[in-house]
Amino acid sequence: MTDNSRQYSGHECTSSTDNPADQPKASGGSCKELPPSSAPDEKFPEKCVDNSTGCNCPPKPKAHSDCLQDMIEEQTKQITEAEKAKQFKSDLEALLGKAKTAAQEYTQDKYDKLVRQWEDQDKEIVELIRKLVCAVPCWRCIVECHICPLLNDLHNAEQRLYGNGTLYKEVYSLYDLRFWHERDRDAKLRTLQTIKSVLTVWEKPAQTIEKNLTDNAKLISEASKALGTEASRVVYDVFVKLVPMHLAIAPPRTGPSSKKTDIDKKYTQFCGCDTGKPDDCCGPDVGEWSFRRRLTGPQPYLIDPKEYFTIICCLVEHRYRPAKDAAASAEAEFQKVDNEIKRLKDQIDNGMKTFERDAKAAIPSTVKCSNDQIAQPENSSTQTQSA
Repeated sequence: MTDNSRQYSGHECTSSTDNPADQPKASGGSCKELPPSSAPDEKFPEKCVDNSTGCNCPPKPKAHSDCLQDMIEEQTKQITEAEKAKQFKSDLEALLGKAKTAAQEYTQDKYDKLVRQWEDQDKEIVELIRKLVCAVPCWRCIVECHICPLLNDLHNAEQRLYGNGTLYKEVYSLYDLRFWHERDRDAKLRTLQTIKSVLTVWEKPAQTIEKNLTDNAKLISEASKALGTEASRVVYDVFVKLVPMHLAIAPPRTGPSSKKTDIDKKYTQFCGCDTGKPDDCCGPDVGEWSFRRRLTGPQPYLIDPKEYFTIICCLVEHRYRPAKDAAASAEAEFQKVDNEIKRLKDQIDNGMKTFERDAKAAIPSTVKCSNDQIAQPENSSTQTQSA
């Protein structure tokens, strides 16, 4: 009987697995479009038109200052679109320069060397886990009872802040509409920031993966030494730091650079409240991350160098550009409503200050009253006869 299949005190101490842990996704998937924004139905109070005066009031002029404001906003939109295109071109040029440098460093020899290191560490981590779960058979309870509650608190706090992302479908005032656009804008900015952070770590994949492997080797060594004295504390280092980072930089399980970890998936399945919503059509996950995922942070992983530009181009075309445009549009819509609120507040405040002047100026200098202009009260004939 080998060490890999021995049982200690009735506890499972095997290193073999038929259910390997999750690994990064290979590139080349089909990307769905990012969810669009749909502004809510406006249920604003109807404008009051007083038809009970009985007066034949002259019509108001059809043209007013709003027509010029509409033209200004249309020109501003066109200028903004041109500036966005210019800025995106600059972004692409910067990304291309960084990607070319990264591709020169991330050679086939470098990749093969890093993969061998990762495979060696995979075996070491499997053996470390075997020893740890034998030394601390209640390892899962340590995680669930002492680590997960902290993550759950963060999860619950975020749920209170943002809810489930669903926005209301009707608004009854401009303040309602502004808050809707504020939440929509902030959600799109968070998405954009996630995508940008992923693109950033792929600027130097070889250096980043090499550093992570070095850090993991040190953590394996320290955890192995601490098993005999601080085994319970090693639980955190192994299951919250080491294993997630090791799997974050792992080669995809499918595709041209596929490798399979020997770490069983059960060693990654805990803290059930702390879940995310992956979006990994390009390979790297740019969706809503769990807090455990955020502890690890975005990481490049071991792909064949020939696949490097496939991932970068997919991220830019299907995620970065749409997210950038969506965030800019959301910001513009928010500013539009915010400006309208300020304009109406100024109209009310200034209108009250200048009301007497405006009212007197609105009255024509010559007023001709006639039956055509002023309708007689309904009981006027009765009053005349009585008189």
